[in-house]
Amino acid sequence: MNVISSDELIYPLFSDEVETFILPILNNKNLLRQPIKLANGWRYFEDIVVLQKKKDFIYKKIIKLTDFIKLSQNCTKSQKKVEEIYHNLISKKISNIGLDFSKCNLMSVLNFTPDSFFSNSRIDDVKFLNQKINEFKYQNVDIIDIGAESSRPGAKKIAPVDEIQRLKLFFENINIKKLNLKISLDSRNFKTITSFLDHGVLIINDISGLKDNKFINLLLNQNISIIIMHMQNNPEIMQNNPTYEFPVIDIYNFFRDKINLLLKKGVKKSQIIIDPGFGFGKNLKHNLNLFNFLPLFHSLGYPICVGLSRKSLIQNIYEKKFNSKISVNQRLAGSISLQNIAYLNGVQILRTHDIFEAQQSLSCLEEVYI
Repeated sequence: MNVISSDELIYPLFSDEVETFILPILNNKNLLRQPIKLANGWRYFEDIVVLQKKKDFIYKKIIKLTDFIKLSQNCTKSQKKVEEIYHNLISKKISNIGLDFSKCNLMSVLNFTPDSFFSNSRIDDVKFLNQKINEFKYQNVDIIDIGAESSRPGAKKIAPVDEIQRLKLFFENINIKKLNLKISLDSRNFKTITSFLDHGVLIINDISGLKDNKFINLLLNQNISIIIMHMQNNPEIMQNNPTYEFPVIDIYNFFRDKINLLLKKGVKKSQIIIDPGFGFGKNLKHNLNLFNFLPLFHSLGYPICVGLSRKSLIQNIYEKKFNSKISVNQRLAGSISLQNIAYLNGVQILRTHDIFEAQQSLSCLEEVYI
C-alpha cells in the first residue's frame, strides 16, 4: 500500500470509509517557533503528519497541529476525536509502579536460556549472575528484563515447568528488595508469571500480545504493569511470510483494540505499556515502515517500549547495502544507531543488551543535540 502526498484532507476526518491517524514531527525545542512538549518528556513538535487510509490508498499531509485542530471544529465527531489525540500527545504518562516516563528508561536483559540468540546475555551460573547485577547497580539501570524462553525466529515453545526451573537461578539467589530498579518477567506463560509475582516482579513483558486473557485478572488484582508486544503468530513460525496491509496502521489498530479491551475490563491506564515488536513477525520492509512512522504510537497515549538490540534487522540493512552478512556479536554499532533514532522519536523504554554503550551514546546525544 503506497503513501500519496496530498494537499487536501478527506472529510469527515473519521468515518466508516476514512481512518485518520496523527504523527507528531519531533524536533528540538529551540528549532521550533511554537513548541509543544511531547508527553511531558524531552522532545517537542508543532507540525504533524496526517495519514488518511481510504480503501487501498494512504494519503499524507503535513500540517500544523493548531491548524488541524481548527479544521476539525467543523465536525463534532472529528473535533472530539482530535481533542482526544491532542490530549494523548501532550499528557504526562503515569506509571502505577513508579517509572518516570518523562525520560527514556533503559531496560537491561538477562536470559536464562541456553539458546538465546545473543550468547553474551545468557546466564548459567550464580557467579556470572552476581557480576551482571553489580554492573547494573553502577550503570543506574531502570529495569531488568528476565527471560527463560528463547523468542528468536524458529524457537520452539518450552513447558512452563522448564521455564520456571531456569528462572529459579535468579529468584533464589538475588534479593530483589535491595535492588533499586524494577523487575520485568519476559514470559507468555500464565503459570510462570504467577509463580514469581510474589518475588518482586512488577512488569509482565508479554511477547504474545495478551493472547491469554487470564493475564487480565492478574492486572486487576495485582499492582503490576504489562508490556503488550505485537507479534504475528509465534516465534517458531513468525518469520514465515508475514503479511500486512500497512504495518504501522495494522499494529496501531491492534494496540487500540487491546487497550480498549483492558480498559473495559477495569485495568488502569497507568498499567499499560506498548511495544510494536520490531523483528517479531516482520521482514525488513515491515520494520522500516515501523521506523518511518514510529511517532504514530504516541497518539494512543501510552508509554512505548522498543527492543532493537542486536536484532536481525541490523544484519538485513547491512547486507542490503554491502552484500555481506554480520554476526550477532558484530551488531553493536547498528544497535546504538537504531536506539538513538528511537530515543529521538520519544520512546520511553529502550530494551538493550548493551547498557553501558547505550548510556554513553544517549548521554552524548542529550548533551550535543537535544
